[in-house]
Amino acid sequence: MRYPKIPLPLPASGFVLSQHMNDSDPLLAIGRFDVAHYQDALCGEWQLPLPLRIQSAVKKRRAEYLASRMLTREVFTRLGQPDFILSNAADRSPLWPAGVQASLSHSTGIVVLAATKQPLCIGVDVEQQMSATTAEETTEMLMGSAERSCLQRLPLDFPLAATLLFSLKESVYKALWPQLYQPMDFHHAELVDVDLAAQRATLRLTHRFNDVFNKGTELSAEFHLQDREVITLLAHEIKKPA
Repeated sequence: MRYPKIPLPLPASGFVLSQHMNDSDPLLAIGRFDVAHYQDALCGEWQLPLPLRIQSAVKKRRAEYLASRMLTREVFTRLGQPDFILSNAADRSPLWPAGVQASLSHSTGIVVLAATKQPLCIGVDVEQQMSATTAEETTEMLMGSAERSCLQRLPLDFPLAATLLFSLKESVYKALWPQLYQPMDFHHAELVDVDLAAQRATLRLTHRFNDVFNKGTELSAEFHLQDREVITLLAHEIKKPA
C-alpha cells in the first residue's frame, strides 16, 4: 500500500493536524486530528454542519464526524466535486455521488478515505491494535483454525495479526455492502494468504451471496502496518451477473 504523502490544505485550527492523499487509483487519503481541540463552532466556520443525530453525541464522535467530512470535501474537490458534503442513508451507510465508489473509516485521531471512479467495490478500514486479551476473546468469532495457523506463522505479535485480520474482514464487509445489502458474518470470508513484504492479502468468500459474489470468490486487499495502527484497503471489480 502506498501511504499518502501528497499534502492537502489544512484549516486554521489546532484540530486537524494533517491531511494527505496519494495519486493511486483507488486513491487513499488520511487525515489526523486532535479531539482535545475540537469545538462545535468549527462546524459553522467550515460550513460542515452537524446533523441532529450527531449533535447530541459525545465529543469524540462529533470530532470524528467533522474530521471525516473535512477530508472528504478536500478529496472530492480534487475529483471535480468541490461542493460535495457527505451524508448517510437510513442504514448509516455513506451516500456517495453517482459515478464514484468510495469508503470511509475512522479510529482514534485518524480518518481514512478511499475513492475511485472505476467500476470497483471499495472497502477501507483503520484500527488500533487490540489487546492480547481481546485478541484471544475474539478468536472464535473472528477466525477459523486454518486462519489462526496462518496468522501464527507471521512474524507479528498475535494481537497485531488478529487486528490485521479483523480490519481485512471489515474492509470486505464495507466493499460488499453497497453491492449486496446483506449482513456478513466474519466467517463468510476467510484469509488465504498474507504477503507482509508486498503488504497484500488474499481472502476467499465461504458463503454464496449471489451469482457474482459466490462461494470461492477471491478478493485482494492491501494493508499498511505502522506502530499499533492497521489500515486495510480492498478493491474488487464490479461484475454483472452472467
